[in-house]
Amino acid sequence: MSHKKNIFICRHGHATFTAQTDFNRELTAEGIQAVSNTALFIQKQCEIANISPELCISSSALRTKQTAKIIAQSYAVMQCDFYQELYSTNASQWLEKITKAKQNTIILVGHNPTLSQLVQVLSGHEFYMQPANCAFITLEIKPDGFIYPALLNHVFQNE
Repeated sequence: MSHKKNIFICRHGHATFTAQTDFNRELTAEGIQAVSNTALFIQKQCEIANISPELCISSSALRTKQTAKIIAQSYAVMQCDFYQELYSTNASQWLEKITKAKQNTIILVGHNPTLSQLVQVLSGHEFYMQPANCAFITLEIKPDGFIYPALLNHVFQNE
C-alpha cells in the first residue's frame, strides 16, 4: 500500500555577504519580504489542496533558520527541525529526512545547488531555485521506496 507526502522545497531568501562566515549570513530586508511572499504561496497551495504543513526541516545556517521561522509563523502547530548536516549536503540526505518523517506535509528549507538537484531527482523537471523560490511536489511512497517521477504541482518564483 502506498501513501502520499506533500513537500514544499524552499530556498532561503536573499542574504547579506557581510557575516564572518557563510553559515552566519542573515536575510536582507529584500530577503525577508521575498520569504513572506513564499509563505503566502504555501498558504494558498495548502488551502487549495486542503492540507496543512506539519513539519519543517531546515539547514541550521542562520539564513535558512530565519526563512523557516518566517514560513512557520502561519502554522501554530508546525514543528521545525534544524540540522547542521543539511548546510552542505546532497539530495540523498534530504530524501532520507523525507523518508524518516512521519508527517505527510513537509516544508524543506535549504541551499543551492542541492535543492535544485532535489527537485530534479524527485520530479524529473529542471528548475533552478533562486532565493525564496519554492517547488510544491507530491510524492507517492510505497513500502519499498518512492515512485518516480513525483508530481510537480506548482512552482513559485519570486520576481
